[in-house]
Amino acid sequence: MRARDLLAAVPALLIGFARPIGAQDPPPELQAQVFRVEAEVVMLDLVVRDKKGRTVRDLRPGELQVFEDGVRQEPSGFRYVDTRAAGVTLEETPERPLAAAKPTDESRHLNLVTLVFDHLGPNGRHIARKAALDFLDLANRPDVFVSVFQVSESLKLVQQFTIDRDLVREGIMAATGQMATGYTPATESLVQANREAEEVKDILQTVNVNSAETASNAARVGRMASMAEMAVNALRLTETLQREQQGRSSLFALLALSRKQQILAGRKTILFFSEGLETPPSLEHVLHAAISEANRANVSVYAVDARGLVTANQLAASRDMLVQAAMTGQRQQLLRGQVPTTREEMLIADNAEAALRRDVQGALRDLAESTGGLLIANTNDMRVSLARAVGDLAGYYELAYTPTNRDYDGRFRRIGVKVSRKDVTVQTRSGYFAVPTSEAGVTFPYELDLLRALRGEPAPRELPFRTRAFHFGFEKGSLRHTVVIEMPLRGIAFEDDPGSREDRAHFSFLGVLRSRSGFVAEKFSQDYPFSVPRDRLPALREGNAVFLRSFTLPPGQYSLETAAMDQGSRKKSVDRCPVEVPEGPPALGLSSLAVIKRVEPVAPGALESEDPFRLGGTRIVPYVGEAEIAADGPLNLFLVAYPGPGLAAKPELAIEFLRDGRLVARSTPELPAPDGRGRIPFVASIRPTGLGPGLYQVRALLRQGSLTADESTALRVDAPRP
Repeated sequence: MRARDLLAAVPALLIGFARPIGAQDPPPELQAQVFRVEAEVVMLDLVVRDKKGRTVRDLRPGELQVFEDGVRQEPSGFRYVDTRAAGVTLEETPERPLAAAKPTDESRHLNLVTLVFDHLGPNGRHIARKAALDFLDLANRPDVFVSVFQVSESLKLVQQFTIDRDLVREGIMAATGQMATGYTPATESLVQANREAEEVKDILQTVNVNSAETASNAARVGRMASMAEMAVNALRLTETLQREQQGRSSLFALLALSRKQQILAGRKTILFFSEGLETPPSLEHVLHAAISEANRANVSVYAVDARGLVTANQLAASRDMLVQAAMTGQRQQLLRGQVPTTREEMLIADNAEAALRRDVQGALRDLAESTGGLLIANTNDMRVSLARAVGDLAGYYELAYTPTNRDYDGRFRRIGVKVSRKDVTVQTRSGYFAVPTSEAGVTFPYELDLLRALRGEPAPRELPFRTRAFHFGFEKGSLRHTVVIEMPLRGIAFEDDPGSREDRAHFSFLGVLRSRSGFVAEKFSQDYPFSVPRDRLPALREGNAVFLRSFTLPPGQYSLETAAMDQGSRKKSVDRCPVEVPEGPPALGLSSLAVIKRVEPVAPGALESEDPFRLGGTRIVPYVGEAEIAADGPLNLFLVAYPGPGLAAKPELAIEFLRDGRLVARSTPELPAPDGRGRIPFVASIRPTGLGPGLYQVRALLRQGSLTADESTALRVDAPRP
């Protein structure tokens, strides 16, 4: 039985598990908590406090007003949910933590707390460790299940949900580097979590759910299965998002953990320990999506700034440093060469480093306050603030409403709640993205319009852009491809940025690879908001935006569908091309032949990449459409040869130029020895002397003994430049 079949296999168990208040049935209007799955019914949880910070438990429906995008909404359900375990004291303080009930007592409600440790330095690990252990002391209750995750290269599972505080403490110590631990790569953690889920499902198959004697045990097993499934899916989704977006921001992990907790019932909290989130413009959509997913899943994020006490001078110095770095990066991009093609460097995959948010604590605050949580920062003693977070676990209000706006357009719907009672504050969520559940392929809201454009008939062609899939070698039975999308910036709408000397633009790309049966084998996208100094805009318009994405495909026939959209003018274009992957690696292999447009250094600190166009600290930018060179200019070609293993003969390469099918020139460059992976990446520099203006076919012919392989591309030679 597969993990995703678990819910369908044990409906009786999971329906019982999903009830918010033990055996007490919710009102009919709250039973279908559809908000966790779609936006037809919006579910809000609200924490209401008086001026002394105490939880208000007697609020009446008439004292609340709910607004969505400024339009008042009519609540269809409202109630107070007491989540305290039996025997727990009414109020809690740092000096008097919540009293623990006996281990045998049944909780009235589940509280699920996920501890997530971001990339932390030595001091940050120390502060985060103390804060997490303090939280455990304050929340020492049998109804509080705690899990531990760590964010490094990817999301790693350290400890699955448990009420065993000793196991959680070990997980905290491991995640903060204070003890040896058996967890290593995220893939191994995923395998372990999946194994736990399979073991739980085996137990479920032996449980007689109709027996009153075993019903309680079966419900516990169902909870374990759901929690294990959540961990597996969160790890998988994090890796998928990182691959689709080519980034390793902690936001991907938070987005995945929030989305996959939709299947879990109860009060859900993420305690995120971080030294600040960097959110350049290219990652703003990920921050907003993480907030939306947390709100859709009723997850509250409590962000803990593990830098501890940060003075105003330190914050100002940090902001100044980031501003200077951004200005320096922009100057380097704009002044490196004076030919139009170099302007593409501003928009290629690693341009994010030049536009970091000025306040890295600001993203933590947005994340926390927009999800109904709290930012805990600027202190070395976090116990008081953590006590408030624990207090929020003790009880909250649930409110449901059906939005009056039924147009699921992918835009953010802002939620506001007003209370008529004096001296009362409400802590709730900021809003959500209105994305219909029928669009299952939508990860980020900007993808909605792009996916709809792919389905449009006829396909829109309002923007000029080109797509090409370059193939390389086989890796574990799948063929490596790099898709390059190139869009001239002359068709993009630029707007004045008020209060600055810059112009802004915003466009997005999306690619989908479908098999012949319609299965989506690969999806990738990128959002590009950016700005440019106004005096550089004319030169920038002569350049192109370039998008690259590398992936592997198993043998089969595919359709590559790409879409581009200018968010300013709302213009869209779609392109389609076939992609075919043969069975198994050939005895002698040759990659696509690419004409090099330019070679550029990779930005310092850029992520490692499997893209064959990236050679160490250098990236090759190829022509996507028909390449054009001057008759007296250099011609640089790039290819990768894959010699036949075990063959004694030396591989030989020939570069041929054909015009109207007739051979007009030939070159035989010497190939270097294969690298450690058996490949020969090769750049051929040729000066096409004697070739007159016109259209040519350039062919690379690889020979090794009796074996041959060839690839070709088009080339237009222009008259010599004056």
